[in-house]
Amino acid sequence: MKLKLFISKMSLIVLVLFVMAGCSEQAPAGVDPMDVEAKLDTNPDIVMAGEQVEMTTSFTGADFTETAEVQFDIRVDGKVKLVEAAYTGNGQFTGSFTFPKKGIYDVYIHLYEDELHVTKKKLLEVKE
Repeated sequence: MKLKLFISKMSLIVLVLFVMAGCSEQAPAGVDPMDVEAKLDTNPDIVMAGEQVEMTTSFTGADFTETAEVQFDIRVDGKVKLVEAAYTGNGQFTGSFTFPKKGIYDVYIHLYEDELHVTKKKLLEVKE
Protein backbone atom coordinates (compact mmCIF):
# COMPACT_ATOMS: atom_id res chain seq x y z
CA MET A 1 0.00 0.00 0.00
CA LYS A 2 2.83 2.40 0.86
CA LEU A 3 4.49 1.63 -2.48
CA LYS A 4 1.29 2.52 -4.37
CA LEU A 5 1.02 5.81 -2.49
CA PHE A 6 4.68 6.61 -3.18
CA ILE A 7 4.30 5.83 -6.89
CA SER A 8 1.13 7.96 -7.09
CA LYS A 9 2.83 10.93 -5.43
CA MET A 10 5.91 10.65 -7.65
CA SER A 11 3.75 10.39 -10.77
CA LEU A 12 1.87 13.52 -9.72
CA ILE A 13 5.14 15.42 -9.13
CA VAL A 14 6.51 14.37 -12.53
CA LEU A 15 3.23 15.39 -14.21
CA VAL A 16 3.26 18.82 -12.53
CA LEU A 17 6.88 19.39 -13.55
CA PHE A 18 6.10 18.36 -17.12
CA VAL A 19 3.11 20.72 -17.34
CA MET A 20 5.11 23.60 -15.83
CA ALA A 21 7.90 23.08 -18.36
CA GLY A 22 5.41 23.07 -21.24
CA CYS A 23 3.69 26.25 -20.08
CA SER A 24 6.74 28.32 -19.37
CA GLU A 25 7.08 31.32 -21.66
CA GLN A 26 10.07 30.69 -23.87
CA ALA A 27 11.21 33.22 -26.38
CA PRO A 28 13.44 33.13 -29.43
CA ALA A 29 17.09 33.41 -28.48
CA GLY A 30 17.89 36.73 -26.86
CA VAL A 31 14.30 38.06 -26.70
CA ASP A 32 12.84 39.01 -23.34
CA PRO A 33 9.01 39.03 -23.68
CA MET A 34 8.82 41.83 -21.10
CA ASP A 35 10.87 44.07 -23.43
CA VAL A 36 8.49 43.67 -26.38
CA GLU A 37 6.13 46.62 -26.90
CA ALA A 38 3.47 47.07 -29.58
CA LYS A 39 2.31 50.21 -31.33
CA LEU A 40 -1.11 50.39 -33.01
CA ASP A 41 -1.84 52.80 -35.88
CA THR A 42 -4.99 53.10 -37.98
CA ASN A 43 -5.74 54.28 -41.48
CA PRO A 44 -7.72 56.47 -41.51
CA ASP A 45 -6.45 58.08 -38.30
CA ILE A 46 -10.01 58.74 -37.11
CA VAL A 47 -11.95 55.48 -37.01
CA MET A 48 -15.61 55.74 -37.94
CA ALA A 49 -18.30 53.17 -37.10
CA GLY A 50 -19.41 51.15 -40.12
CA GLU A 51 -16.30 51.99 -42.17
CA GLN A 52 -13.42 49.64 -42.78
CA VAL A 53 -10.20 50.59 -41.00
CA GLU A 54 -6.71 49.31 -41.62
CA MET A 55 -4.88 48.53 -38.37
CA THR A 56 -1.09 48.36 -38.43
CA THR A 57 1.10 47.22 -35.58
CA SER A 58 4.84 47.32 -35.14
CA PHE A 59 6.96 46.03 -32.29
CA THR A 60 9.97 47.27 -30.38
CA GLY A 61 12.20 45.18 -28.16
CA ALA A 62 12.93 42.61 -30.87
CA ASP A 63 12.93 42.28 -34.63
CA PHE A 64 10.10 40.21 -36.07
CA THR A 65 9.69 39.23 -39.71
CA GLU A 66 7.23 37.38 -41.91
CA THR A 67 7.84 34.23 -39.83
CA ALA A 68 5.87 35.79 -36.96
CA GLU A 69 2.10 35.48 -36.75
CA VAL A 70 0.04 38.44 -35.57
CA GLN A 71 -3.66 38.64 -34.73
CA PHE A 72 -5.86 41.49 -33.63
CA ASP A 73 -8.32 40.26 -31.00
CA ILE A 74 -11.20 42.75 -30.88
CA ARG A 75 -13.95 42.61 -28.25
CA VAL A 76 -17.36 43.51 -29.72
CA ASP A 77 -20.34 43.22 -27.35
CA GLY A 78 -18.44 40.70 -25.24
CA LYS A 79 -17.57 38.50 -28.22
CA VAL A 80 -14.11 37.95 -29.64
CA LYS A 81 -13.48 38.89 -33.26
CA LEU A 82 -10.10 37.72 -34.59
CA VAL A 83 -8.39 39.51 -37.45
CA GLU A 84 -5.31 37.96 -39.02
CA ALA A 85 -2.58 40.49 -39.73
CA ALA A 86 -0.26 40.07 -42.70
CA TYR A 87 3.40 41.02 -42.68
CA THR A 88 3.75 44.16 -44.82
CA GLY A 89 7.49 44.73 -44.46
CA ASN A 90 9.66 46.85 -42.17
CA GLY A 91 8.50 44.87 -39.13
CA GLN A 92 4.86 45.88 -39.60
CA PHE A 93 1.73 43.74 -39.66
CA THR A 94 -1.61 44.93 -41.06
CA GLY A 95 -5.22 43.76 -40.92
CA SER A 96 -8.62 45.31 -41.68
CA PHE A 97 -11.82 45.45 -39.65
CA THR A 98 -15.13 47.30 -39.62
CA PHE A 99 -16.26 48.39 -36.16
CA PRO A 100 -20.07 48.15 -35.91
CA LYS A 101 -20.73 51.13 -33.62
CA LYS A 102 -19.05 53.98 -31.82
CA GLY A 103 -17.29 53.41 -28.53
CA ILE A 104 -13.98 52.53 -26.95
CA TYR A 105 -12.82 49.07 -28.00
CA ASP A 106 -10.25 46.78 -26.43
CA VAL A 107 -7.85 45.56 -29.12
CA TYR A 108 -5.49 42.81 -28.02
CA ILE A 109 -2.47 42.34 -30.26
CA HIS A 110 -1.19 38.77 -30.23
CA LEU A 111 2.32 38.04 -31.50
CA TYR A 112 3.48 34.46 -32.01
CA GLU A 113 6.99 33.50 -33.06
CA ASP A 114 8.64 30.19 -32.25
CA GLU A 115 7.84 29.58 -28.57
CA LEU A 116 7.04 33.26 -27.92
CA HIS A 117 3.49 34.53 -27.38
CA VAL A 118 3.14 38.19 -26.42
CA THR A 119 -0.20 39.92 -25.89
CA LYS A 120 -0.56 43.70 -25.68
CA LYS A 121 -3.82 45.54 -25.01
CA LYS A 122 -4.61 48.82 -26.78
CA LEU A 123 -7.69 51.00 -26.61
CA LEU A 124 -9.22 52.27 -29.83
CA GLU A 125 -11.87 54.99 -30.05
CA VAL A 126 -14.47 54.63 -32.76
CA LYS A 127 -16.63 57.63 -33.65
CA GLU A 128 -20.00 57.93 -35.39
